[in-house]
This record gives sequence, C-alpha cells and structure tokens, in this order.
Amino acid sequence: MDGEPVAWRVMEQGWSVVSADGVEIGKLDRITGDVEADIFDGITVGDGGTVLTRAKYVPAEHVAQIRRGEIVLDLSAEDAAKLEPFVEPVSEPLAALAPEEEQARPGYPGGGGFLARLLRGGRR
Repeated sequence: MDGEPVAWRVMEQGWSVVSADGVEIGKLDRITGDVEADIFDGITVGDGGTVLTRAKYVPAEHVAQIRRGEIVLDLSAEDAAKLEPFVEPVSEPLAALAPEEEQARPGYPGGGGFLARLLRGGRR
C-alpha cells in the first residue's frame, strides 16, 4: 500500500498490519497508550473480526511505519506469529480490590487479612 505517513493518533481500527516481509498478519484492533499524555504504547492485532481468536499485542518499538490504512512492523511474519496475546491491564491497584472490611482494618494494608499478607509476601 502506498499510503502517506501519518501520526499514531490517526490510526483507525481495521487498518492492515503488515510484517517486515510484506505479509498481512491481521487488522488493527486497538491502540494502547494515553492520547492525553501523547504516549503510544503499542497496538493489538486481530484477525479482522472473528471472536474465536485473541488479539496479539505489538509493542510500539516494533511498529516501523504508520501509513494511511497500513501499519508496517519491523518483525517478520514468523516472528509476528509468536507475539503474546493481549492482556487488558488492571485498572485498579491490587490493594483497592480488597474487600471493604479488609481496607477498614487499622493499619491497612498492614492489617492481618489475607490480602495484607499477600502484599507482604505471605508474612504475618
């Protein structure tokens, strides 16, 4: 594809993702990062709409070129096939997931509950 170079903020879901050796490996599923802080973390690549497969995560350092309608990686198709599945980051700190009664204990997170022990590495 002869698309013009564009900034990462212009990418759209469904754009072709191509390996360094010219093989289309999938479609752009989503962009990871923080638009407000202008931080591009990477992309996820899916198979174009099938829900039976998990999107793969491509770190930003493997995105070689962004052209209108196409994203080119610096990975071969073989290496791209080995990418890890995308895992949604946890949006809350682990301590915030503790039950409210655990958080209400005096000295939390140093209290004696299960989560407090987990945070201290199992020590009482």
